[in-house]
Formats: sequence, C-alpha cells, structure tokens
Amino acid sequence: MRHKKTGSFLWLLMIALFLVSSSTLFFAGCKDKKGAEAPEEAVEEAAVSYPAMEGEGLAPVSSETVTFRGWQYKTHIVQANVDRYNDELGGNVDYATITGDYPSIMETQFIASSPLDILYSNPSQAARYYDGGWVLPAEDLPNIDQIKADMYPNILDAWTYKGKLLGLSYFVSIRGVMHANLKKMNEIGLAEEKLPGTWDELYDQLPELRKMGVKYPILPHWFNQWYGISWGFDFEVLNRGGRVAHPDTHKPEITADGVAGEVLRDWKRTWNAGLYPKEVLTYTEADYMAAWESGEYLYSPQQVYDFKRFNEPESSNIAGYDIPFPFKGQSWGLIDSAMYLMSSRDRSEEHTRDVMAFAEWYGYKDQTGAIYVGQNWVEESMLFSGYKSVMESPENKELMKTFFARPEDYDTIVKTYAVTPYPKGIWNVVWAPEFNSWLKETLFEFLMEDKDVEETINSIVDKINELNDLYGI
Repeated sequence: MRHKKTGSFLWLLMIALFLVSSSTLFFAGCKDKKGAEAPEEAVEEAAVSYPAMEGEGLAPVSSETVTFRGWQYKTHIVQANVDRYNDELGGNVDYATITGDYPSIMETQFIASSPLDILYSNPSQAARYYDGGWVLPAEDLPNIDQIKADMYPNILDAWTYKGKLLGLSYFVSIRGVMHANLKKMNEIGLAEEKLPGTWDELYDQLPELRKMGVKYPILPHWFNQWYGISWGFDFEVLNRGGRVAHPDTHKPEITADGVAGEVLRDWKRTWNAGLYPKEVLTYTEADYMAAWESGEYLYSPQQVYDFKRFNEPESSNIAGYDIPFPFKGQSWGLIDSAMYLMSSRDRSEEHTRDVMAFAEWYGYKDQTGAIYVGQNWVEESMLFSGYKSVMESPENKELMKTFFARPEDYDTIVKTYAVTPYPKGIWNVVWAPEFNSWLKETLFEFLMEDKDVEETINSIVDKINELNDLYGI
C-alpha cells in the first residue's frame, strides 16, 4: 500500500533537496563545459539509414517514450497537439505539466537524471542548462539550415548561445507592453493624446490621476513569480536606455545616479505615496491578470498576447476597451520568448532520432509541411512566432487585427515591437536564473523595508560581480 512507502519517499525527497542545494557548485565546477552533443553509442556499429526528417519521416522509428514537459499555460491545447502527433504518426509522446518554480524544478530533474526529452525553456534557463551539459542543441537537427533561414535575425541571436541555436520556437512576445483602459479613460475625461510616451511621463502623471479620482492609476508588474517584479525592473531599465549588464562581457552597467537609480527612485516615491495596491506583491500572474481585467485600473504593463484575452467579453470587464499606449519613440517592455529544448540524456540512437523528429514536428513543420503548432498558437492565443513565414503571412496579419479593440492598435504594436529590447547581458549567461531569483527578493525588500536606492543598486552590482567571479566570466 502507498502509505508503507513513506520512508522511501522521504529518502528520495532528501536526495532531491541535496541536489538543488548543490546546483550552484555544480555549475561553477563545469563553467568551461561547452554543452553536450548528440549522445554516441559506446560501441561503434554500422550506420543505420533513417527516412528524411520531413513528411511521414517525422514518425518515430522506435517504441521508446518521448517525455515532454512544460509550464502551465493552456495545457489543453498542448495535449491536443501531442494527441494529433501520436494519433496520426504513431507517436509515443508523454506530455505533462510542471507547476511551481519551473526553472528550479527542471534543473532538479536534470541533476537527478529524470526521464526528460523535450521541455519548454526561456533563453535564460536554456543557457544554464546548456552549460550543465543537459541540452542537445537544435543546431544538430538535420534541417537546421532551413529552420534558421525562416527565423528573424534578432530572435536567432537571442536563442543562440556559444555559437549554437539551442531550441525551436514556442513563442515570442512583448512582456511589459503598456495597456490602457479606454473605458476608465472616458469616465475621467482623459484623452488618448494624454497617454504617456515615456516612463518619466507616466510616473509624473500618476499623482494627477489620483486627483482625478483614480485610487490606483496603475497595476505595476510586481507580482510574486520569477518573471514578475524582477522582470519589471529589467524592462524599465532597458526602456529608459540603460542595461543591467553588458550583453557580451556580462559586467554590471548600472549606477545609482543612472537610469536604474531613476527606476528605483520612481518606485519608492510612488509606492510611499500609496499609489499602488499593496497586495500586488503577493499576486500570482493569474491574480495579476484578473485584477487588470476587472476594470479597476487605468494602466498596466502586461503581455502583448493578452490583448486578445482582455478584449474577449466572456473573460474581461474591459473587452473592447483594452488598448496599447501610442508609440512615441520609447520602447515598452522587453522581448519575452520561449523555446522547445531537447535534452542530451543517454538514449539509443533510435530514441534520440525520435526526440529530434517530434521536436521538428512540434517546433517547426508537421508532416504536411505546415507550421501547425506555431499557427495554432497564433490563432488560439495571439502568440507571436520566431518564424517569418508565420508572422508575415497576410492572413495572420488580418487575423491578429481582430484580436485588438481596434484594428489600428495592431499597427501600434508592430511599431513598438520593432524597438523592443532584449536583456542579453543578464539572460544569456549561466547565472541568469540564480541572479533573477536573488533580484526578485531584493526588490521586494527594497519596497517593503524602504531600503536605500544607492545601497540597493550597489548590492545588485556586487551580486553580478560575485556571480561572474564564481563562474569565471
């Protein structure tokens, strides 16, 4: 019976906790590692000929299970995609969702050598996993030249680490693009031309909006998840023309008298003035989104793809009124994206070939030659793709216009997207998840304990220097 296995379970749990606590030392010890290539057989055998990895050649050649894991987002769509592959091509893909602190959980699974073949990953996590020797890069796929030719150069650059494209396109988005509640603007008599064009203008306007009767003018990107308050700081620094760290050397580039200091001074001034709901610091992203679509707030930095959700009457109180800030030259938010990664775990040649085949089917073209999964995400969730053939089709351009409150809002987003920055200096580096977790807690302490701006900026600089020293960067 299950309760008789408690001792074994506790023993396994203790092992897992030990593995998590030792992960930093593990990465520091393998800082010169180049990542793993496709596993080789211990005994050289005659080469096996497989079908070309296209059309029906995307079907499996073994009976081995391909284990696919991802975070919690519209999992019914993912399962339907997997079911189609399994049903139509005789696949053996096992999909499940990971809940909780996704980057830490996946790292633990890698360290523990858990069965894992394909997974979701942000670029920051992918770089760390590659340096751990756990990633079979997409660079090793037989059709990689065709795939790379279809990718936008900036996305190809963001997903390339140490000269190798690490994964295939799941989605590309703008996280932190500014949403405005047109219904509430009309209620208080705020004209669209008064919408801010910069963060400086926004923070200066907040006290005036309070005087106009808006208790909480903005719902800030400060929710309590690994991509919450820390990413909010990252994109505000970038939007103001700064960088937290250099994109190539990863050396810190922030100072208390520069734009990062301005960000924290604006945060402190408006937080202490009571212009935000304090409970935002406890929100999950689901809470954060629900709060915005309640209609209580005037502005909020959100995901670009959620314009679709927020303008749907069945889920939102601001349907038809959720609009983007007009583009006036400054970027809003940062490039948020995710890939499908393949693991480098020990597998037979046939099993690895099955992993590659499913990765191509799911992350690029299906057996009909269509980018089925990528197109499905555009239609279901307005998730942008890293592939030009998806984003530049006339049909998709017209489709995406229907997801906004007004067709012209799509054109505004295209202009904003063209200048949206990517935080390469703190994401494409082995210590990225470690730093992000530390920054999240540091920024919470800054607000809740009314910490000094200069002290906080200096601690961020010191942390980056410490991590660079630890990993030999």
